[in-house]
Amino acid sequence: MNLAEQMNCAILLADQKDFVAADAVCEKICVASPDQPDGYYLRGLIAFRSGLLERALQYLSQAEILGSTEVGLKRSLALILLSQADYDGAMVRYRDIAAQGDLDQQDALPLAQLGEAFRDEGAIGLAMEFFTHSRSLNSKNNPAIVGLFLCAQMTCDWQEIAALEKEVEALTQGALTDGKVPVESPFVHVTRVMDSEMNCAVARAWSNSLKIDGIERSHKQSTKGSIRLAYISSDFHEHATAYLMHRLFKLHDKQRFEVFAYSCDSPSDSSLRREIESDCDFFFDITEWSADKVAQHISKNGIDILIDLKGHTRKNRLDIAARRPAPLQVTYLGFPGSSGADFFDYVVADPIVLPKGDWEFYSESPILLPHCYQINSHLDTPLLMTKREAGLPEDVFVFCSFTNTYKIDPLMFSTWMRVLGAVEDSVLWLCANNSRAESNLKRVAHEHGIAPHRLIFAPFVNQETHLMRLSAADLALDTRIYNGHTTTSDALWAGVPVLTLKGMHFASRVSESILHAIGLDEFVVDGLDAFEVAAIELAAKTGKIDTIKARIADLRNDAPLFDTVGFVRDFERGLAEIHQKRMLGEMPSPVIL
Repeated sequence: MNLAEQMNCAILLADQKDFVAADAVCEKICVASPDQPDGYYLRGLIAFRSGLLERALQYLSQAEILGSTEVGLKRSLALILLSQADYDGAMVRYRDIAAQGDLDQQDALPLAQLGEAFRDEGAIGLAMEFFTHSRSLNSKNNPAIVGLFLCAQMTCDWQEIAALEKEVEALTQGALTDGKVPVESPFVHVTRVMDSEMNCAVARAWSNSLKIDGIERSHKQSTKGSIRLAYISSDFHEHATAYLMHRLFKLHDKQRFEVFAYSCDSPSDSSLRREIESDCDFFFDITEWSADKVAQHISKNGIDILIDLKGHTRKNRLDIAARRPAPLQVTYLGFPGSSGADFFDYVVADPIVLPKGDWEFYSESPILLPHCYQINSHLDTPLLMTKREAGLPEDVFVFCSFTNTYKIDPLMFSTWMRVLGAVEDSVLWLCANNSRAESNLKRVAHEHGIAPHRLIFAPFVNQETHLMRLSAADLALDTRIYNGHTTTSDALWAGVPVLTLKGMHFASRVSESILHAIGLDEFVVDGLDAFEVAAIELAAKTGKIDTIKARIADLRNDAPLFDTVGFVRDFERGLAEIHQKRMLGEMPSPVIL
C-alpha cells in the first residue's frame, strides 16, 4: 500500500473503533516517513479518540514540530492541554486557529472554559478575550456570557454590566422555565439577586444535575464512642475560610468528636495547612481521588456527619456529597445561601442571616447558632499602624472598603461618592484587585465630582500586615448585595467600625449578623439614604470615631463574635443534637440553639 492507502486504512479502522489496528498502521507510516507530520498527526488523533491523552499529546506535538498546521491538530492539542491545566499552551493553539479564521461552534465551550481558567488566575484581560471569542461563536446559553458578566463585575465596568445582566437574567429565567440548568452559577446569582427563593431555584437546578445513586454505606461506629466528623474543602491553606476557622480543628472536644479532613486542592506547605493537618485526627489529600473513591473512603471510615465547606463556590466537590457517603450531611460557611440539594440535611446559619421567613426557600433544615454563624480564629490583638505608616495622608478621615471589587455596585459606589463629597477632608481606601477596576472606579469618581486621587488603592500584603494597616482606617463602608464577610470581621478585629445595610438574603445580611455579635447594632441602617447620613455624621463628629474604636477594643475581648471557644461549644451542641435526632430515627428538622 502507498502512503495514501495506508492513511485511508488507518482512518477506516479507527472509524470501526479498532484503535489498536489503526495505531499499528500509523506506526508503519511514521517509521517509513519519520520526517513527515501526517503519520504522527493521524496517530495522535486516533490516540485522542481512544482516550489515551498522554500518547495523543506526544504524537500531535511531534506532528506540530514537523510543520503540520492542520486545524484538527491545533484543536486536539488545545483540548488536551486545557484538560491538563496548561492554559498557556491551549491559548497559543486557539490563537493560531483564530488567526487562520477556523474557529467554529465546537470551540465555543472550551474557549469559555479557558476564559474561566484565566479569570480564576486573575488574568482578566485574557479571560475577556476568550469569553468574547466564545460568545461570537455561540450567543445562546453560553457560559461565556456569564463569564463576561463576572469580569465586568470584577472590573467595575458598570455600563457593560447593565447590558450583560439583562442577557444573564433572560438565560437564567429561560432555563428554569424549561427545567434546565442555568449557565449562571448559584454563586454569581447571589452576587446580583437579593431573593432567597430565586437563589434557591438556581442552586436546586445545579444540585439536581449532580444527582447520582447514593453509595451503599458500610457504616461502622467509632471504637471511641465519639461522633465522627469529616470536613471537605479546597481551602485548607492561606484562604479566608482557613483564616476564619483554623482554630476549630484544635478546639474540637476530642473526647466527643473524631475529626477527619478531606482536602481537594493541591498540597500546600503553608503554616495554616500544617496547623490544620496537625490538629485533625485524620487528614487526607484527595486532589487526585475520584468522587466514588472519596465517598467509599468516607463510608468505610464510619463518618457520622459530613460537613462541606464549599457549597456552590469554585473548586467545590459537591459530587462527593451527592453520593450520600454519610448518614448526615451539612453545608457550612463557604456559600452564603441554600445549596438547593436534597443530599444536604442541614445548613449552619443564625437567626439574622436566615430568618424564619426564609426557611421555606432552603432545601436544608437550619442549625441556628445563638450568635453569628461565622467562626473567627483571631488570637493576637493586631499591632496598630499610623496613617503615615500605612501610606495614607495624615489629618484626613479614612473611609475604607477592602472587599473584592466584584461586590461593589453602582448604587452603593454613588452613595460612597456623595459621602466623600460631603466630608471634605476624606479619602476612600480600597483593595487593589486589578488595574481595570482602579481605572473604572477613578473615572466614575471623577464623574461624581470627586478627584481621583481621593481613591487610594492598597496593594496585596500578608494577613498579619493587612490587619495592622487596617487599624489606620476610621470607618469601613460595607457593600450592598454581597457584604464583606471575612473583611467585616477583620475590620472589627483591627478596631475599625463597619457601617452596613439591612439585607434581603443571606449574602447581604452577614455584616448585620457580625455587628450584632459584637454589640454594634447601631451600625446597621435601613436604606442608602440612611447609610449616607450615618457615614457623614460619623465623620463629622470630632472624637466620635476614637470613642467607638476604644469601645470595639473592649468588646473584642468579651463579645461572642471573637469567642472562638464559645463558638465551638455551640457548634458542637448543634452537631450532637442532629446526631441524636438521627439515632432516634427522627427526620432532619430545625435546630435552634
